[in-house]
Amino acid sequence: MARDPVVKTEILCHSARKEDVLSVLEETGRIHLIDISSAEDAPLAAPSPGQDPEQAKLSAALSRAIPFLRSFSGGKQARRGGVYTSGDLTELLNDRELRSSILRAASIAEELSELSTREQEIQRRMEFLNQWVDLPMEFSQINREGTFSLRAGKVSPGDGFAALENIRKEQPLFDFLKLSESRAVVVWHTEQENRILDSLTEAGFAAEDFSGYTGEPDKELRSLQESMEEVTAREKTLREETETLLGRLGEIEAMADAAGLRGFRRSAAALGRESSTAVLLHAWARRSDIDMLQGSLERLGEVDVAVIDPLPGETPPVHLSESATADPYLMLTDMYGRPNGADPDPTPHMAPFYAMFFGICIGDAGYGLALSAGAAVGWYLTEKRQGNSRLFRLLFQGGLASIFWGVLLGGWFGAPLESLPGFLQAAAAPLNSLVPGGETFSLSNQFLYLTLVFGVIQLAWGVVVNLKKRLREGEGLAAFVDQAGWMLSLLGLFPWLFDHYLFNIYDNTGVMDSILMGMLGAGALLIFIMGGREAGNIGGKFGLGAYACYGIVNLLGDVLSYSRLFALALSSAIIASVINDIAGMLSGSIPIAGVILAVLVLAGGHLFNLAMAVLSGFIHTARLQFVEFFGKFYDGTGVPFTPLRYEPKFVRIERQ
Repeated sequence: MARDPVVKTEILCHSARKEDVLSVLEETGRIHLIDISSAEDAPLAAPSPGQDPEQAKLSAALSRAIPFLRSFSGGKQARRGGVYTSGDLTELLNDRELRSSILRAASIAEELSELSTREQEIQRRMEFLNQWVDLPMEFSQINREGTFSLRAGKVSPGDGFAALENIRKEQPLFDFLKLSESRAVVVWHTEQENRILDSLTEAGFAAEDFSGYTGEPDKELRSLQESMEEVTAREKTLREETETLLGRLGEIEAMADAAGLRGFRRSAAALGRESSTAVLLHAWARRSDIDMLQGSLERLGEVDVAVIDPLPGETPPVHLSESATADPYLMLTDMYGRPNGADPDPTPHMAPFYAMFFGICIGDAGYGLALSAGAAVGWYLTEKRQGNSRLFRLLFQGGLASIFWGVLLGGWFGAPLESLPGFLQAAAAPLNSLVPGGETFSLSNQFLYLTLVFGVIQLAWGVVVNLKKRLREGEGLAAFVDQAGWMLSLLGLFPWLFDHYLFNIYDNTGVMDSILMGMLGAGALLIFIMGGREAGNIGGKFGLGAYACYGIVNLLGDVLSYSRLFALALSSAIIASVINDIAGMLSGSIPIAGVILAVLVLAGGHLFNLAMAVLSGFIHTARLQFVEFFGKFYDGTGVPFTPLRYEPKFVRIERQ
């Protein structure tokens, strides 16, 4: 599959049909709206900004009520999966009783928050007063000013009271009352105030702030206790009321999606233009969907749908339709970027390489079986909830590829090859026979060389795809000559390097060496010529040509990057083997408990190793596609086609 032809459409309807039109457009999810609200030359006026006050009030209440009810239920969320049609959600917005419940839940949440704050403040004040409950006077008498000043405060532990005693001896107009080991009341004649205050500071006395308190400590405490009881009683009443509201949490969450759907449609309408009688929308749509859209909208009456020409310089978004096999890999394309005007769709080119390389990174058939089974369950559950299952489908295919490579490599949960049944050993024999000395292929240099060969193949395919891209752009002979230079360099350099430094491919004492070097030289010459053809003078042509030839060195680095496939497969196999060894030592050295520990080590260890293998395989295989492969032919600067479709948070919407 490839890029779908996209055309620009104009939708004009009577204002009375606006909600119905938006409902159909959102229901089908087949258009990409264009923002013409600020277009100066667009017909009609810009839509009036602002949100319905009642709708804003409901949205604010929902944002407060739902988290409150969920936290009140102890983290138990209402069961997701309630199925509603768009019409059901629209009708739900008219449920006045439910609206009242939402507003009440939000009000309770706010009041409980205020009560909690008040409770904390009362508790703080009570703890403070408990320290001064033995104060033999009213708080209003503290800090009194006149002939005598009276203060109460804290005294430094240890020699604090001894210091106060010294002040009393030195200052006859000073006295103090010890309340506890760390608190005291002090009094002095204001005639000596400055001198006594300095002495108190040196003695470590810190006057307490009793602002806000007036009566005797025990009376203040009783008043606070009464306030605490009132707060507790009110909280109990509110919590009992909340218990009755919890039963409607599912409906309240559905109301949140209903409000979200209405807000989404209004935001979509705000991208168009309108008058008191008409609404105008511009959108992109696949050409194959135009007849369906026209039929669906024009049945509403007073709606006109027409295909119009794009504006000069206007770039349509990119809509990709993939086969069922390649569709999971569209998520990777979107990570990198959609194709621009000249780019081919990279997804079908990438998919087989990605699956194969991902399988090599795991390299264990047992892990592949576990991954495929887990991904199949996730795939099923996601599809059941109408979610995007691409990741699970990608992992499922990666698991199948892991089974394939695991069977060929003899990898089954890290078990030694000789311990496997005969038919599994036989499946691994063809690759093992390629390794001299009786070694296994999975641990051999030959496996490393194979990953490098795969790199050469994928890079060569990237050159071919780039040639097709440039021919479609009309470059003709220039594209063919340029890409021929890269293909000759690739196919001349690496067979020669492999034969001379890695493994024997041909008789390098014969003419084959000269042929490969001739291919490399011819390729370098073509690259040199094509690289400098745009320069205006000889020096520029030479410089640009030499710089282009330097790209041949980059080819070497690109191919070496594929050695990570071997490294990841090897590390996963070694860790699996170590896990088995540890489990074997535990089961053989500790009676009974050792068997239990061995089972835990096997289950936990292999699960962890599988998770790490999947994570590293996903990332590093994606890197090979994004950096090495896409770099040969793909820009990825296109605008993705974003369907007008509301994604609910709490319920499932059943759409026609």
